[in-house]
Amino acid sequence: MFSFSLNDFVLVWMSLLYEALPFIALGSIISGVVETFVSREAVVRYMPRNRAVGIVASAFLGVLFPMCECGIVPVVRRLVAKGVPASCAITYMLAAPIVHPLVVVSTMIAFRGQGAPGVTLLRVGCGVAVAISVGVVMWRMFGDGGIFLETMQPETEEQEGEAGADSGAGPLGVRVHQALRTAADDFVVFSVFLIGGTAIAAVINSGFSRAAMAPIAEHEAASVAGLMLLAVLLNVCSEADAFIAASFQAFSLPAKLSFIVLGPMLDIKLLLMFLAVFRKRAIAVLSCLMVGLVFLLCVTGHRWMPGFVAALGW
Repeated sequence: MFSFSLNDFVLVWMSLLYEALPFIALGSIISGVVETFVSREAVVRYMPRNRAVGIVASAFLGVLFPMCECGIVPVVRRLVAKGVPASCAITYMLAAPIVHPLVVVSTMIAFRGQGAPGVTLLRVGCGVAVAISVGVVMWRMFGDGGIFLETMQPETEEQEGEAGADSGAGPLGVRVHQALRTAADDFVVFSVFLIGGTAIAAVINSGFSRAAMAPIAEHEAASVAGLMLLAVLLNVCSEADAFIAASFQAFSLPAKLSFIVLGPMLDIKLLLMFLAVFRKRAIAVLSCLMVGLVFLLCVTGHRWMPGFVAALGW
């Protein structure tokens, strides 16, 4: 079931790094722009005052500001520092890699001949539902504090002014330099966690036989749990995971759906990157909520998901 090869490990590790590093770089650049050019007042002004409305709106923010899960964490880090409520930031973090337009298109292509429109709608719908549910529960449990590390606390107007981060403060060249310096700092911080996470994933990915999971495909709950575990271990980018899920011919639609819904929200590299922004208790609660909700949705989905896809007739 498991056999380790150094050559395979290096190949998989390098592949995961090359796949993820560009998104970490992009996320870091965006975080630098947010830190330097977006004022705290602007963020607070455009956030809905009603928290429930803000959480729901945050679930769809990824359509306008799409981010892969590999680069979403540094962006969320800066948004929280700018005053975005923790529950809204978490909802955006979880939903953005699923409502990403490229992810929607890749899912449609990957599931051609397998009810692609229905599968895509289910993926987006379940992903948004889980993200909103987690955002609401985290808000009710922790409020606006106790989720992120102390270094992530929202900055005050005085702090922003001292950092020269207010939009319009200082010459453009100075602000661009500040944005790039911030981006470089974030890139270094999150790359350390990424390298460790992808190394662990490479060990598992290079030695684990997917064929070993075939016997559990016949059992509803076991098949969902098995592909959820595989999603966490494989660390596949959300823009490519649908192609892997579609290849699991022995598994049911709900099991495949669990793979492409949980994967963009939780995997080994994300868990390690969470350590840079979340308190450990919050990580535990966040992880349990995501796993529990996705499992519940997909296990109960054995009764209605295939019918939903078939009813669309596409």
